[in-house]
Amino acid sequence: MNKITLLGVEEQREQLINSLMEFGAVEIGSVSDQDYGKIASHPEVREDLSRIDNKLLDVQATLNILDRYCPEKKPLFSTKRPVDIAEVREINSEKERIFSDVYKIREYEHALIELKAEENRVNNLYRSLLPWKDLTLPVDFPGTKRTGFTAGTIPAAVGWDLIESEVPEKAPLCQIFRINTDKDQHYAYIIYHREAEQETLSYLKSRGFNRTTFGSLSGTVDKNLKQIEINLEQIAKKREEIIDKIRDMRGSRNSIEILYDILSMERSRIEAVEKVVKTNKVFLIKGWLPEKLSDSAKNYLESNYTVSVEIEEPAEDEAFPVLLENRGLAEAGEPVLRMYSLPDSREIDPSKIMTPFFVIFFGLMLSDGGYGVILAILAAIILWRFKLQDSTRKFMKLMFFCGLSTMFWGLMFGGWFGISALVPYALWFDMVSNPELMLSWSLLFGVIHMYVGLGLKAANLIRRRKYLDALFDVGFWYVFFTGAVLTLLPYAPAINQEKAVQISSVGKYLLAAGAVLLILTQGRAKKGIIKKFFSGLSSLYDLIGFLSDILSYSRLLALGLATSIIAGIVNQMSVMFDIPVVLKVFIAAAILLIGHAINFGINVLGAYV
Repeated sequence: MNKITLLGVEEQREQLINSLMEFGAVEIGSVSDQDYGKIASHPEVREDLSRIDNKLLDVQATLNILDRYCPEKKPLFSTKRPVDIAEVREINSEKERIFSDVYKIREYEHALIELKAEENRVNNLYRSLLPWKDLTLPVDFPGTKRTGFTAGTIPAAVGWDLIESEVPEKAPLCQIFRINTDKDQHYAYIIYHREAEQETLSYLKSRGFNRTTFGSLSGTVDKNLKQIEINLEQIAKKREEIIDKIRDMRGSRNSIEILYDILSMERSRIEAVEKVVKTNKVFLIKGWLPEKLSDSAKNYLESNYTVSVEIEEPAEDEAFPVLLENRGLAEAGEPVLRMYSLPDSREIDPSKIMTPFFVIFFGLMLSDGGYGVILAILAAIILWRFKLQDSTRKFMKLMFFCGLSTMFWGLMFGGWFGISALVPYALWFDMVSNPELMLSWSLLFGVIHMYVGLGLKAANLIRRRKYLDALFDVGFWYVFFTGAVLTLLPYAPAINQEKAVQISSVGKYLLAAGAVLLILTQGRAKKGIIKKFFSGLSSLYDLIGFLSDILSYSRLLALGLATSIIAGIVNQMSVMFDIPVVLKVFIAAAILLIGHAINFGINVLGAYV
């Protein structure tokens, strides 16, 4: 990456920033206005950002509404629709029309929300009236000249027999009628003589009576329930009419999606403007762009704008944005790298070095060549048939290479859909019959992988001209770790013990020499001889971590065995039923298809993780 500095005329600032965005390869950095005192400042963009954010919220909400009521049928591997610059400019020129569609759809959604609230209110009223369905008197019945009418509830804990037995004595001038009873309360209405109103209500209150009011309703409960049902039908009809109107506007989706992207780009432009330092006459922009585009960018800007462009390499200690540029196998490994973290701007891109190990180890863990064929074919078809997003394309490319790797190891170990008859044709050995040998090779692959990682660390140190650090922090660890590996070699399974013992004697000397070298150098950053010594001594504990990491590579054996053994078990299960041949064929086919599909899916996931 190169650093770019632009000094231009203020009146061309907007057009120049738009050109940089169309160029698509410049990352604009922040410039501190404190370096220029009171003569320069950042543009004020808070109101513009707030305005754009509100529009983005409206447009996103509209897209969510369309997804809810008229969802698009998406392919198995969806990708963003390609849009050319002419279409973007056309949509940009029709912004007002598209925004009118946006606001119209939002209004429809608001109407649906109001209908939902009305529906909830009416449903609640319906549920509250339902227990009173058998009340034949109008709910607004005022009584007569000498009799009054009221309705209400009494807790169900109060037995109705008790009420009926007490009323003649404690409220003799009233009649109480039960309409309904549920687990919580009795629903009743009371006809009473007006002269005994207080006496009647006092008794009822002593039994927990709670008067029910029917608000502005009139007529019988049954009549009101029927009217509510009609109202609910009308609400449902209105809802469908509004939803149909929303569906009729599904054709606006593409334009609204492009409008959202235009607004997002506009927001990015405003954020870029915020990083600019300007005066009344000029502006200053600093940023980064790829080295290979530096000359063309400089020529384009200087030929189209009144601007001074300065391109320079970053200082040795200056951090800059990271842009990965890989092809082939290394490019396929970028999704795995991004899953953890991108390398530092001063570090070597590990994709070219570590991706081959990922692919090799994936194949070792899946190990069945038949599964590798399926994986490679599936990935190839997806890459060929679908226009994928860049990250998805790289992932599928990685799966294709992993499928090829699995096919290779299937040839080496004789694993093809768990078919035991093909195992004798293995080019190397059968891992199921020789698990100890496979374990030894797995540990060796782990040692190689760890050593390559250490080598990458050394390369990064050398790149920064830290030659002694590379020697002390990598070279001496190579000596120490190699000594440990050779010392422990006789204990590895399936190893020629006689030769291993001879080699291990050399390993002891290397181990001791490495330990001394590390004790003398790993505490070099500390002050004082004692601190240096104990810091160097404590660093030897990293051997435990190294050996633990090496042992973790036994999963190459574990997952490889799991794939092969489960595949073989599925094959055995498919032919173990003593049933008629025709039925046996169908059952065997089902078991093979389902069993191998599950085994394939689980072990592909396990190998990837």
